[in-house]
Amino acid sequence: MALERTLFIVKPDAVERSLIGKILAHVEENGFRLVEARLTRLQREEAQTFYAEHQARPFFGELVEYMTSGPVLLTCLEREDAVGTLREIVGATDPAQAAPGTIRALFGRSKQMNSVHASDSAASSDREVKLFFGVAALSR
Repeated sequence: MALERTLFIVKPDAVERSLIGKILAHVEENGFRLVEARLTRLQREEAQTFYAEHQARPFFGELVEYMTSGPVLLTCLEREDAVGTLREIVGATDPAQAAPGTIRALFGRSKQMNSVHASDSAASSDREVKLFFGVAALSR
């Protein structure tokens, strides 16, 4: 199986609670390699572009506000079956429904403050990695 790259974000609530190290350790223990990373504060326009697929939903404005409320850690991760494996170790969007031992079960506080974002498909992953790290980050 070929290596894949995917986007992974440590969200503002987790950065604020100093969980970056614990979350990245969990990811690395599951065979991921950190390819690129940067700590930044998303601009409103970046967050709106990133979450454009949710623009018509009632929670869109609140989501953009939350994602721009503090620093996030943007990362590009690599391993075989990166998208599928990362989704498994991240867990369900709602931490209350996430399987024990998943990142969201361990660190999430609510559906919105669930500590991390993981791309949900290969197509989304390519779009998201390119958005934050450029085309070169997609190189295998």
